[in-house]
Amino acid sequence: MNYETKCLFATPFGRVAKVALMLVILGLITSCGKKNSEDKVSQSIIRVNDDEITVHQLNDELQRTHIQPGQQEEAGKQIAQRLLDRQILVQEALKTKLDRNPRVMQAIENAKMQILAQAYLEDKVSSLAKPTEAEIADYRTKNPDIFANRKIYVMDELAFTIEPDNAQELQSLSDSAKTLEIVTQWLGAHQIKYARTQAAHAAESLPPELLSKLTKMVVGNLIFINSNGHIVVGRISEIKELPISELDSIPLIERILSGQKRKQMAEAELARLRSIAKIEYINKKFAPMAGINASPQGVKPTEQEKQVTTTEPSKPADAAKSTGNGKVESHIEKGLSGL
Repeated sequence: MNYETKCLFATPFGRVAKVALMLVILGLITSCGKKNSEDKVSQSIIRVNDDEITVHQLNDELQRTHIQPGQQEEAGKQIAQRLLDRQILVQEALKTKLDRNPRVMQAIENAKMQILAQAYLEDKVSSLAKPTEAEIADYRTKNPDIFANRKIYVMDELAFTIEPDNAQELQSLSDSAKTLEIVTQWLGAHQIKYARTQAAHAAESLPPELLSKLTKMVVGNLIFINSNGHIVVGRISEIKELPISELDSIPLIERILSGQKRKQMAEAELARLRSIAKIEYINKKFAPMAGINASPQGVKPTEQEKQVTTTEPSKPADAAKSTGNGKVESHIEKGLSGL
């Protein structure tokens, strides 16, 4: 089964940012100083013109991509080729003096600040203790839908984007549509392009609000998901019962709880730093307004058969990955991650 993920926001500046990030990485590598020639030869795996790619760079990429030990040899060859391509592109960028382009310089500065900010937070959360056995057991007990009663939802999906002017019509459509064919007819009548795919979604990969709706649905039901105008209409074609055993759930729950703790500590640290920082909004229009809580706007639920929901940014359950069934990329997952 093939799945396609499209880039919705490709811009020229995005390409500039990618070049800038490569230049930052190159600068960080070259700023570490020169080693003696004998050490350099032993550490180098590829020479690209006058530059060398080292085994340390390769190992760093392998570590960040979480490659399993049995797959590292084959993955290492692929990553080495990507590092080679990156080095060639960086060399050409420097030849054409792209590193002096004002937009690239600004992007490099932004990337450096992002790297430093991320490094600070990672350093702060690195001392966090692993979740205890009691915490793991408590989380499993409180979340039966993603462990003891876990399900896989196989869905036929339509993904498209609508303008605000069509929001009311979409609400009416969600009230009346019984099949995906009716939805495609509506899209055709409004000349709205769409992508049709099929995907499987494990319970632990879904935000709690959406999961609670799906647990009440049966095969054949439609669900409309609205994420700021990016719509996914899904029809449940199959529901598989695939519980996760207590033993298999331990590493999964550890990742979830560790992610929650890291997020909480990072937010607390940022709040502390904000409280002691001297902050002045020179342009008052950028100052936050107290007492205003933004809530996602979308189509409201109407009936059990045709569930409609709006999506929010990533929830703690998003950190969990499907075990044993593979992680299936799809339009609905992109919507759920907060497009």
